[in-house]
Amino acid sequence: VFSDILEEILTKGSVVATRNSETKRIKNKMVTFNKTPLVSLRTTAWKSALREMEWFLSGSNDINDLHESVRKWWEPWANSGKVANNYSVQFRERGIDQIQYMIDTIINEPTSRRNVISTWDTYDMTRQETPITNCHGTTIQAFVEVDNSLHLTMYQRSADMVLGVPHNWIQYWAMLIWLANRTGKVAGSFTWIGGDCHIYKEHYELAQKMVGRF
Repeated sequence: VFSDILEEILTKGSVVATRNSETKRIKNKMVTFNKTPLVSLRTTAWKSALREMEWFLSGSNDINDLHESVRKWWEPWANSGKVANNYSVQFRERGIDQIQYMIDTIINEPTSRRNVISTWDTYDMTRQETPITNCHGTTIQAFVEVDNSLHLTMYQRSADMVLGVPHNWIQYWAMLIWLANRTGKVAGSFTWIGGDCHIYKEHYELAQKMVGRF
């Protein structure tokens, strides 16, 4: 699946000038996983990805709470050791603990169509002083089926297919298992929807090698 998306971007993608680099992109891709989505075409730092998700779920925006293997990912965005409006803050601190809300709703109202959380806050994400705008976990919706299985759908507004997405797939698969464990459900499927699925110009050659076109 991963190589198919890379192939489609390389052969059919539109060339787009973005704020930080040229990309080739396609839009609105959807994949459903029923087992661990570990990408093997490239090295996936899955342990670091899980440690990063653990930080997000903790509610901390202090990079000193991150494992040293992950801290370097966030140091460029930190101010006095804190990252403003990161995933942790959006999940846990912006007026409502969205993670606890989802856990409670899965348990008490399992068929609710409001079992949705988001890392996107329009006000925060459009402010110049916000150093980084959240790209994944844009919208996360949980579904409980009659067989007690829990399913997660995540919409990712901006999908860096070479560097980011392999880690994001692992992170949200882990989130599914984590939620199932805390709500007494059985982990089912994870559906990923990528909005802007792109490859940066500096990654074209690497992507070509990964799909055997170079």
